[in-house]
Amino acid sequence: MYMTKHTPEPPPPVTILAVDDNPENIILLEVVLSELGYRVIGAANGVQALEILPAEHVDLIISDAMMPKMDGFQLCKSVKNNPALKSIPFIIYTADYLDDEDKDLAATIGADRYVVKSGGTDSVVLAVSELLNIDGPKIGYDPDQQKLPLDDQSFLEQHYKLLVKKLEEKMQNLEIYSQQLLIKNEQLQRSERRYRLLFEKASIAIFVLDPYNGRVTDANQFALHLLGYDREELLALGGLPVMQQESDGPSLVEAGFSGELTMRTKDGRVLCMESDVALIDHEDHSHLIVFSRDTTERKTMVERLFQSEKLSMLGTIAAGIAHEVRNPLAGIKLNLQFLEQKYGPAFEEYDVLTLAIQGTQHIEKVVENTLTMARSTAPDVHISDIRDLVAQSAALLRLMMNKKSIDFTAEIPADLPQVKIDAQQMLQVLLNIIRNAVEATPPKGSIAVTVSVEPAREDSLKPRLCCTVTDSGPGIADEYLKNAFELFRTTKSTGTGLGLSLSRRIMQQHGGDIAITRPAQGGTSIILYLPIP
Repeated sequence: MYMTKHTPEPPPPVTILAVDDNPENIILLEVVLSELGYRVIGAANGVQALEILPAEHVDLIISDAMMPKMDGFQLCKSVKNNPALKSIPFIIYTADYLDDEDKDLAATIGADRYVVKSGGTDSVVLAVSELLNIDGPKIGYDPDQQKLPLDDQSFLEQHYKLLVKKLEEKMQNLEIYSQQLLIKNEQLQRSERRYRLLFEKASIAIFVLDPYNGRVTDANQFALHLLGYDREELLALGGLPVMQQESDGPSLVEAGFSGELTMRTKDGRVLCMESDVALIDHEDHSHLIVFSRDTTERKTMVERLFQSEKLSMLGTIAAGIAHEVRNPLAGIKLNLQFLEQKYGPAFEEYDVLTLAIQGTQHIEKVVENTLTMARSTAPDVHISDIRDLVAQSAALLRLMMNKKSIDFTAEIPADLPQVKIDAQQMLQVLLNIIRNAVEATPPKGSIAVTVSVEPAREDSLKPRLCCTVTDSGPGIADEYLKNAFELFRTTKSTGTGLGLSLSRRIMQQHGGDIAITRPAQGGTSIILYLPIP
């Protein structure tokens, strides 16, 4: 017969009842004490603790001093007056109340320890360890510090006195906090008024959106004036009036967006808005802030200038084609006229010959008209300031530069002499040169414009105004540098090779010139020379 070996069951873990009206404190005690092998159960106040004690085997009680319904002192007295519970070690775990009256009251009601929370969890762990490992009576104080038990009347008097003292301390703290709160509130109101004023008086459109649904929650006066809505109408739209591909309904914008938004005004006009969107977190709220600038007029001007340049280039192309057609056409016409004179009307195919001559005359007329249209008109010159044209060019190309984070600088002296130029044609040249520089410059590169007066030289009897555009790109290659102004010659895959040629023609019509150099520090410099009257 085989005997089964009996393995004794492990003893149950030591159970600690943690009583505190702050759940976070109970969680902290549970984490710390569980790591030491203790089982922790929680109660929110003394009343709840007294309900738990009969149903649970508790080896030790840790209670907060001040709690609603029943505080730690009342709970300790109830436990120590109960014959079935009085042997349970009791620790009063308080926030910062550690004066003689508190300690005396704790001693008279039988508390085993009085521990301050500001000492950290080490102090309560030490008290638990001492109380659960001491054999015999678990005394929390030295014998000479023990107090005689209080009767109910005396306990109520001392307890009431303690509560009044704590209440007075709380009231003083609340009064100090109230004063500080009033000061902070006044400062906050001043700050809010200041920022509200900046918001309302800003010279760009500012929209405030809900990041979750895109609804407009606020807008400044500039934005309302620009779109033609009043505040209630704009907020009722449900979102920004951004035009989409298939509809003009409200559209969501995302944080970090930087680019162009097309918006429709209340009266149906379409505005091009250069916009930046940022996410702002404030306390427990988040907002999308949309900063928008109306670039409709600027974009229209750029498109007109580019269209003008395109037409000018097409004119140059037409002139080149017409020139190439003109010479062989003249030979064909001469040969046909020779045949007409040689054979006369008696020629069998005289009618066909006559029609051919008429056809060449018609082509000749078309070519002549094409050349007439392609010839550029003389510049309409007036006294102008080159600084204004540089500023206009930079403003028109600002969006292109911002997309590549290009650092644009202009060094133009204030005492420059004025020049006689056709402002429209010269703006076209500057736009072409600076745009080429932007396209050649890598992201986060730089473009510098300098304007100076070049004194008279041997090959120039008069001083000239020099406008230099320098980029930080890779520089122009030798094979293109020699023939950069040649018609249809370009380094860009999408270029036509007409921009520099057209620019040089305009400069020469102004009595000036254009040159390309490679600075020692790298990149490319294009210099525009204009005569000074």
